[in-house]
Parts: sequence; structure tokens; C-alpha cells
Amino acid sequence: MSAAKRSGQATATVLGLWMVLLCVVGAGDTSGWQSRGSVSVLASWTSAEGKAFRDLLDTFTRRTGVHVDYQGTTALREVLSSEVGSGTPPDIAVLPSSGELAAYASQRQLTPLNRVIPSRERRAYGRLWTPQLSANGSVYGIAVKADLKSIVWYDHGRRTGTLPALAADGRQWCVGMGDDATSGWPGTDWIEDLLLQQQGRSVYQDWATGGLPWTDPRVQRAWESWGSLFGRDTARTALITDFRKAGSKLFDADPPCALEHQGSFIRSGYPRPDKADFTFSRSLLPDADRGSTAREVSGDFAAMFRDTPQAQELMRYLVSAEAQRTWGRQTATKSTHPFFANPGVPLDAQGDDKVDRKIAETLRGSDSLCLDASDAMPTRMRLAFQHAALTYLSDTTRQPDGLLRSLEKIRQSLRHADDQPWLSTVCG
Repeated sequence: MSAAKRSGQATATVLGLWMVLLCVVGAGDTSGWQSRGSVSVLASWTSAEGKAFRDLLDTFTRRTGVHVDYQGTTALREVLSSEVGSGTPPDIAVLPSSGELAAYASQRQLTPLNRVIPSRERRAYGRLWTPQLSANGSVYGIAVKADLKSIVWYDHGRRTGTLPALAADGRQWCVGMGDDATSGWPGTDWIEDLLLQQQGRSVYQDWATGGLPWTDPRVQRAWESWGSLFGRDTARTALITDFRKAGSKLFDADPPCALEHQGSFIRSGYPRPDKADFTFSRSLLPDADRGSTAREVSGDFAAMFRDTPQAQELMRYLVSAEAQRTWGRQTATKSTHPFFANPGVPLDAQGDDKVDRKIAETLRGSDSLCLDASDAMPTRMRLAFQHAALTYLSDTTRQPDGLLRSLEKIRQSLRHADDQPWLSTVCG
């Protein structure tokens, strides 16, 4: 064989190999031969919310080469408990309950984030969104997403001056207690907000952290205020209505109800989110302090169950202003809008929507914010609270004394339970 022929074959072989390599690189998404490992994530976001979060995780993968295995489920508590119990927890879980975060930390299932997330970043969030769950000041979770409660939704075509009269009419509230795995929590939101708006942050925090008895007259007053707010038909309908459907006809020409007490997340589920506006609940709830600046909020807390380089890298990304800015802008033209507690995220990250801007601005006022009380309570207390709310709504003509005594017994039994810890603070 001539040298020229051998040279030609060699060149063809090299070119062939380059073509194969180019095909591999072109077909891959950094999860193939360039992969830097993987990280597993469990969260409650599904459907449109889940897709938006996956888009963010895909951005992380393209930047780092770390593949993310995401599992979204509405039964997060049950799935996570099963995986932890079997010794196969996810690397990272995003918990919608600060109480469950505290429980897993007390069981030594979580990795402290003090050495993972720079102190400057943690301080920027503030103590409300980075709850310290041990005497040594360790942080085990950071809120990567937040929502505003203590608000009432209505059709922006209504004059705000008509809202108090509508609120006093028990037939005008859109109410739904149902949910896939945790029915009753919308009722706990009502009672929590009533206590917060009637009694203020100090009493609310004392109760939410296990220091105030359920039988305290101020707590009972909140329950009774809730019971007196609805007509019998509204209460009964609420028990068989999914919370996602409660306000679905709020913007009809002749709506069956005119007001919905629900968190900021509900707007994305409305058929006409562009017609939705809100007012702070203090102006409409019975016996509320009309000058109150207290607001109830909720957070989704990212926590690390397995300490790996990939998990650390993703944690740093998720809590960063850059990632949340990307998350917000990727959903700016969609109906699913996340909100954030990170002050480094611009208020216009989701576009120029005035309602979204008002929510985002309120979430920055940490001095007036308090975490959802039932979310902060130990799991057993929270579940009992949800069940009691359903029981009371089934017959609001009776006094809640018996239910409150039962809840108080549970509080007493959990006061010193190491595996069911209470947070030391829930307000900023």
C-alpha cells in the first residue's frame, strides 16, 4: 500500500472519529460523557409549577454539567418519610413546612448549611427565612420560595368600598377545605390570620411556638370569629370543595361568591388572573386591628439530606439571587409566578405586573412578617389542628371548647418531646 493511500485512510479514520465525537457532544446535554455527577431533588411542585422548577434545574445542569434527578409530588411528607425511613433520602428536599424541617434536623437527618452557604448570603435572608433550629445556631434550611398570606382576593372591577359589606355577608366567601393529602389547612390559615390580626405578633408567636394554651380566651375568640363568619350553606359547601376550585367563579358575570381568603399562590390558578386584585385581610376580618401591619407568610425551605459536592453546588445555586431572578424571569409571561424572600432579587424579576409587585414588596418587610403557625408546629400538632378545623366547620353553632381542650392535651404532650420540636420564633 502506498504512503499516500495509507495517509488518506488515516485521514478518513481521524475524520470519522471526529464526526462520532461531534455527534455525541451535539446529542448530549452535559449528562453524558461531560457529566460531573448527579444530584436528586424532592419537592411538592407538580404540573406548571413543576415544569417551571425543572426549567431552572435544567439551567443549572447546562452551567455546571451536574445532572438533576427531580421528583415532584403532592404527597411530599409521605414520600420523604418513606425514603428517609428506608435509608434512601434525596440529596435535597424542599419542605413546605418549617416544622418538618425542625423535626428532621432534630433527628440528625440534615446537614447544617453554615459551611455550605456563605454567612453573607444567610444574613441577607434574615432569621425568618433561615430558621435556627438548635442552640448552637446551625441553619438547616433556607426559603427558596415564599408566599404572602393575610390577603383577600376579589375581582378588580369591584369598588373597594363595597368589600366590607360583602365580607359581613357569610354567603360571599369562596371557601374550600379540600386538598390531595392535607385537607383542612385552609381552615388553619383562617384561624391563624384571625389571631394575628386580632391580637398581634407577640400573642401569635407565643401560640405558634407552643407557649400559649389552645384554651386561652384569645385563641378561642379567633375560632369563634371564624365560625360566625359563614352561613351554614357556605360552611357545608367548603367541606366538599377543593381549595383550588373555591374561587374558580370569582370573576364570572354573576359569581356565586365575591371574596377569597387565600395565599398569593392561588392567583396562578384563577381562570382570569388578570382580573384578580387583593386587599390585606385586616380590613375585612371580624374584630381585627384595622391598623395592623402584621402579615402571615409561608416558605418552601431547601434542606440537604445528603452531603455531596453536587448537592452543595445546587444548594448554593438555589438560594442565590441569580437563580431566583432566572426562575422569576422564566415564568414572567406565564401564569405560574414564584415569589422570593431573597432581597437580592429585583422586584421586577417577574415583569411589571402591579399585583405581583405589591406581593413582592410586602414579602421584603421582614419585621412585620410571621411564618404560618401550623406549618411551624410539630407534625402531630399540625395534623390535629387541621382535623379540628374540619370538625368545627361541620357545625359552627357549637362552641369550640371541646376541640380546644383536645388540642391543648396534644400541646402539653409535645412540650418536651425531643423528636417533635417547636421553633423558638416564627416572626421576623
